Amino acid sequence: MTLPIIGADQDFALWAVLLAVTAFSFWCERFAWVRKYSSVTLVIVIAIALSNLRIIPAAAPAYGVVWDYLVPIAIPLLLFQADLKRIVTEAGPTLVAFFVAATGVVAGAIIGASVMDLGPREADLAGIFTGTYIGGGLNFFAVADVTGMQGHSVLAAAYAADNVVTNLHFLLIIIVPGIAWMVHRYPSKHIASATAETQVEETLQQRVVELDITGWLLAIALAFGLAAIGKAIASLLGRPEYAMLAITALALLVATALPGVVQSLSGYHETGTILIYVFLASASAAADVWELIEFAPILVVYAALIIVVHLAILFGVGLLFRFDLAELAIASAVCIGGPSSALALASAKGWRDLIIPGVLAGSFGYASGSFIGVMVAEWLR
Repeated sequence: MTLPIIGADQDFALWAVLLAVTAFSFWCERFAWVRKYSSVTLVIVIAIALSNLRIIPAAAPAYGVVWDYLVPIAIPLLLFQADLKRIVTEAGPTLVAFFVAATGVVAGAIIGASVMDLGPREADLAGIFTGTYIGGGLNFFAVADVTGMQGHSVLAAAYAADNVVTNLHFLLIIIVPGIAWMVHRYPSKHIASATAETQVEETLQQRVVELDITGWLLAIALAFGLAAIGKAIASLLGRPEYAMLAITALALLVATALPGVVQSLSGYHETGTILIYVFLASASAAADVWELIEFAPILVVYAALIIVVHLAILFGVGLLFRFDLAELAIASAVCIGGPSSALALASAKGWRDLIIPGVLAGSFGYASGSFIGVMVAEWLR
């Protein structure tokens, strides 16, 4: 295998690339077509290209730092402005859409396993993909551990297939709300609201008009504090995998119960958005297309089939019962990519009132994905 130009141990160079890709994507938002389909698309495409052209590595300690430190900080920063009392009534439709999306994943995993030959560990692979496409990466490895797949040679190929298909799905789900044909056939109140807001604030694109340095530093300090407490709570409960859920709950508590504290903060949403973009760049770099071509192309087809069935059921039911297009997109992003995808999509599209419902749905996916994945594996044995 060809070694990348920037090695996995070159942390400073990798951080320079991740931040440069993020900066370039923000800069491109001055162009109308980028604003329409989101600069997140550029982040993902550029990161995948750099990785598969062997300019940056597909795996590196720096990427782990992003997940371990930046994402737990980004969650509070993006949620400080969310007063749960105001938006709790809006979480319902998104959660319902998420349940439909999860049903589509289960159906896709079972249908795919029935029409394809995945080998002797077919049931286990179906359970693993079900778990990760309802929850996230932690569910992938949790189901793999329960089914005895940890350390199996096919698991690395399955994870690579998951990364590639997940990122391609995210690109698709970013584009869908911008397709006129879709907008005309589904209720689109969130899209219309975000468009109006963007038109008013277009000259202020990606700018912090009034940044109070003290308020900004306090926001970051508070985010670190909440991340520390959330991780400690999850550890004390013996469920460290629920740290993100605990951090989310703490951020919601502060935003809802202490609005005066939040009003003293500054620049937190913009900072959180930057961190999420860096996360997406690092996650996309793990999508090793060459490894998939060499080892397990059938797993890509299987994962893609799950996504197709998932989307068909979700948008079919959504059309029948008149679900909002933005809520369907958030539900799909959360289901396949986890809470971080909800944060990224909602922030990029300007659907700020869907951030909390998306995170709540994603947290439910984290909590239930492993159990549902194991159930699917047992069902198919």
